[in-house]
Amino acid sequence: MGVGGLVPEATSVDVTISIRVTGPEQMARRLADALRSALELPGAEVEVRAVEPARREPALVVLADSRRVLHRGERVELTRLEFDLLLHLCEHPDRVHRRHALMHRVWGASPVVDTRTVDVHIRRIRRKLGDAARFISTVRGVGYRLEHTGQVVVVRDGGPPDEGSTVDPA
Repeated sequence: MGVGGLVPEATSVDVTISIRVTGPEQMARRLADALRSALELPGAEVEVRAVEPARREPALVVLADSRRVLHRGERVELTRLEFDLLLHLCEHPDRVHRRHALMHRVWGASPVVDTRTVDVHIRRIRRKLGDAARFISTVRGVGYRLEHTGQVVVVRDGGPPDEGSTVDPA
């Protein structure tokens, strides 16, 4: 009678199994052989074909020379200091940057300047970056780190800023 007595026996059944393998072709063939034997269907047809992996565009692109930031293709307006701070973090990912070191590197500031200034600028950058803000993590009591995920890219584009563009000094 078939499955559980509910469905009449069929003479053939089509089953499609799709498995993505991103390794070499030999791995795909071995996987197909393993599927065939696991299913105990020696005459089963298993098709193996290469599929191009989907390319993911980076969430954040920092165009270093033209001093632009693109989030998902849309331009993000940053002040000069915000841009310099973000660029420094992006050029040195997965490294904890202490607040006073950021003050020295980005602001060129003496110890007289309050390191909370860094916190304020990071908060402004995060607000402007939207969901890309998640790449900047706070290391409590120390400073900040840009998480290297492959979703943030720095490009030396060789271009000057647009003529007529203004750069806010703060």
